[in-house]
Amino acid sequence: MYLIKERDYDYISNKYHDTSKPWNGFGRFVRRDEIFSPETGMSPEDILTGIWENDKKYENEPHPIRKAHALAYVLKNTRISCDRRDIFPAINMVDRPLKDTIIKKWKNEIFKEVIPEVEKKRKQLETDGIVTIWPDYDHSVPMWDRLFDLGFPGLLERSERARQGRALTAEQKAFYEGVRITYEGVLAFIDRLYELADANEGSEKMAAALKNIRTGAPNSFYEAMLVSYIYFMISEQVDSLQVRSLSNFDRQYYKFYKADLERGVSEEEIRTDLAYFFMQFTAIGNYWNQPVYLGGENADGSTVIGELSYLFLDVYDKMGIYNPKVQIKVADNTPKEFLQKALDMIRRGHNSIVFVSDAVMRRSLIKVGATEEQARLCDVKGCYEYSVQGAYNSGMNYLNLLKPLEYALHEGRDGVTGIMAGLSCPSPSEYKSFDDLYAEYKRQLLNVINLTIETVNSFEDYLCEVSPLSFMSATLDSCIEQGRDAIGGGALFNGSGLSPGYLADIADSLAMIQKYVFERGELTLAEFVGMLDNNYEGNEAFRLKLRADREKYGNNKERPDRIAVDIVDFIVKNTCGRPNAERRGGTWNCSFHTARMSYVQGKKTASSPNGRLLGEELSKNISASMGQNREGATAAVLSATKIEASSFTSDSNLDMGLLPSAVSGEDGLEAMYGLLLTYMARGGKSMQINVFDADTLRDAQAHPEKYGDLQIRVCGWNVLWNNICKEEQDGFIRQAEGLV
Repeated sequence: MYLIKERDYDYISNKYHDTSKPWNGFGRFVRRDEIFSPETGMSPEDILTGIWENDKKYENEPHPIRKAHALAYVLKNTRISCDRRDIFPAINMVDRPLKDTIIKKWKNEIFKEVIPEVEKKRKQLETDGIVTIWPDYDHSVPMWDRLFDLGFPGLLERSERARQGRALTAEQKAFYEGVRITYEGVLAFIDRLYELADANEGSEKMAAALKNIRTGAPNSFYEAMLVSYIYFMISEQVDSLQVRSLSNFDRQYYKFYKADLERGVSEEEIRTDLAYFFMQFTAIGNYWNQPVYLGGENADGSTVIGELSYLFLDVYDKMGIYNPKVQIKVADNTPKEFLQKALDMIRRGHNSIVFVSDAVMRRSLIKVGATEEQARLCDVKGCYEYSVQGAYNSGMNYLNLLKPLEYALHEGRDGVTGIMAGLSCPSPSEYKSFDDLYAEYKRQLLNVINLTIETVNSFEDYLCEVSPLSFMSATLDSCIEQGRDAIGGGALFNGSGLSPGYLADIADSLAMIQKYVFERGELTLAEFVGMLDNNYEGNEAFRLKLRADREKYGNNKERPDRIAVDIVDFIVKNTCGRPNAERRGGTWNCSFHTARMSYVQGKKTASSPNGRLLGEELSKNISASMGQNREGATAAVLSATKIEASSFTSDSNLDMGLLPSAVSGEDGLEAMYGLLLTYMARGGKSMQINVFDADTLRDAQAHPEKYGDLQIRVCGWNVLWNNICKEEQDGFIRQAEGLV
């Protein structure tokens, strides 16, 4: 691999997963005990036992203090390795020990004893396939600028200064003490790493950097990456909080890059250090990838894109990797050459790149109170979500837009189970017009939205008791100023997010009912519902007619697009701006993001009036249903951009599939560039692109050994084709079959 020595590549690749065994991306990390010396710490099993024993000493203390002591205990005792084959250390405790011990205990105490009725409701909603909800510790981003400016010791010093000379509440005292214990534990951990690296021949570079970051802020490109890596590993691996962005890399690392060049560090060494940094996340290899973003604008209006941006993409390209995944903020002044470099990478198989609109993100954030500067510096995180720096937004609340239609067509009952899950309503024969049915659909939808918000608000008040976030909160200015945990209302913005999914399926389903029942009169609504209940058995010809109908969302057709836009507007009106949990003190927003719920909730969703069968996958994001984009890429862009994406403060991504023949040569690259700029100019928020054809995918499915490096962009992340299940492969084949 480019710039990675062969012996180093083998070691790093097997650092967190055994590559000789079946790949498990959902495992995040897999322990590799054999690479750690027992002399460096306790076994993971003994640490789990020790956490409980250690916690007994602090059982009368507030949770922030108890969790801080537990984190410090793990960092003091976990086995470590500083190997000459890598410039980044290895940490053995990779199974989220705090989550499996005290966090789990506190969660059970609260959800089963304090709010059992809320947990019962949450589980029922998920079982029925209406809404999938879970407490969200999945989308944090530290303030990387503060971490790079102050370093770990500087963050501790800042927190200690903030609590001096103030009359503090009990909650504030617990907050600051939790930060102190946490960061003293982190610094002691860095001391351990330094001592090990210093004693290990071949690890001199690592040792020198560890010594520097132990006493101050990072001073070099490599030291900044080492700080980032250590923060990431502690947060994800020990603290049980995902880090969903590795920063605005070209903006935040540029000063380190320039300083290195000025002191005589060669570009080759910088490239090599970057390659080893990338390899850490390639080795971890979690299913949804590790995000990092590039681009945007500087304060003077100039583009962030510069020599480091090009170097970043060049190293990434030559390494041939797909993790970390790369997000690019596209502004009006983003250089064409840079965008075309990224687009060329995509058409050559680097599908791990997504484009996000700087202008649309800014507009939406300013609408909800962000300043121009906060909006300019907003983080891109997760798949294509975004927020101002210093925010903490939760949002694992996936709403199935087809379920309210099932209720409207079944007198309030679930179309699969027959249980009463919605509001009581008329039978199909009682609807006199499409408008009557559509009004009932909206009534059922609003009820589901209200149920979701009520349920989530009821437990989000307790999130900071389940898992206080001292480690991340210390990086946030507002948390330190207030003495308040990020997830307990201390963040700058404290949003909760709703993610309604399957917009194309519901728009198409309603359009087909309107067309064939209320306009053409080819069948009654009761007859249509009977077909759905029988999963179209005996009515395959009519189902295929529905599937072949080109009046579908994603094809720039007036009817389904109008319905899609109206549903989005209805959801935004009834969700955005509503207050979330009292303790968090923020508001609700929404996105149109489906993740893997297309498959999970699809299995619990009845056959639908657009010709989809019971249990089949559902449409993704704001894209057409699989195989239904029959009018080409431009039509898909025109449909998607009828939605006012700046009216809500999270993502709405268009998944674009293009044929290799359509993007070949200079003309093909220009076509890709023109399509992207058209989407952005018309108000599109984010776009990801797959370049494939059905024949290649079918061959890859039949002969996986020939396609070990074939990448596919799924919902908001990138995977190897051979690492997704047949069901998902079949879906992409159907999408490719529909490309024109």
